Amino acid sequence: MNIKELLERNYNSTVKRGLIKKETTPEEFINKIFDEYIELVIEHRKFSLHEDTFYELADIILVCLNFATHYDIDIFKYLEQKIEINENR
Repeated sequence: MNIKELLERNYNSTVKRGLIKKETTPEEFINKIFDEYIELVIEHRKFSLHEDTFYELADIILVCLNFATHYDIDIFKYLEQKIEINENR
């Protein structure tokens, strides 16, 4: 399975659970990213580098990808451009 298929699976499952709706705002996505960040910090403080910490890190990435998918943002274009910016620093 490629990354775009994973993106679609994740987005569709989140919509199906009612966690993303047409009306979901950018602020709601940002708040969810913050919530997941807090969970990552808590898990890291409990276990350091542990599977639970890795799942929280994955949650942050998945919420970010859902944000991009919801607003039809070509995140891969921006990832590539950002890498180029970082390489040229």
